[in-house]
Amino acid sequence: MKRLVAFTGAGISRDSGIPTFVELGDLREKLSRSYFNSYPEDFYNILKEFRGKIKAAEPNAAQRAIARFDIPVITMNIDSLHSKAGSEKVLEIHGNLTYVFCPQCNKEYDFDEVYNSIYCPDCDKILEPNVVLYGDMIPGYEEAMKIIDSADALLVVGTSFYTSTAGFVVERAKSIGLEVNIINEDAKVAVPEYIEEFFKL
Repeated sequence: MKRLVAFTGAGISRDSGIPTFVELGDLREKLSRSYFNSYPEDFYNILKEFRGKIKAAEPNAAQRAIARFDIPVITMNIDSLHSKAGSEKVLEIHGNLTYVFCPQCNKEYDFDEVYNSIYCPDCDKILEPNVVLYGDMIPGYEEAMKIIDSADALLVVGTSFYTSTAGFVVERAKSIGLEVNIINEDAKVAVPEYIEEFFKL
């Protein structure tokens, strides 16, 4: 059986009611390491607002189809909707909003901790989000490359290619001769149709 891997960006979650960064104006610039270092309170207010949208969201047909066919997922999204849809093989290369951690004493706390304070209860250091910010290295990059190397085809869904991560992933897939299919419009219809056709071949 041919092996398919999905690589997803913010566009796949649009049908779940989560706006893309492009639709959120200057949010992309504020999710940077420099902004976090300069304005941590404002940064966390932004994340808390975004998390509110995530908590209210449900997986859509595209995410459910990926889960139903047990397709490994590499996602740039921090909304955890692939896991919520039932996908078990999910690499969230930009992290998620499930927890925060202290960079000094290494303790982890549920994300809800920042609703009380953005400072570590033990050492008073500013808590770090489990999110890869613009300006950070991507810790899951090598793992993502291994997943791609194990595939026969790559399905790319909902990315504008503004983020360099998307370019790296697709270039890797093309460089090893994978079939690459890109769906950026009407994902909730196009993705299930593509997957069903793929596994019929």
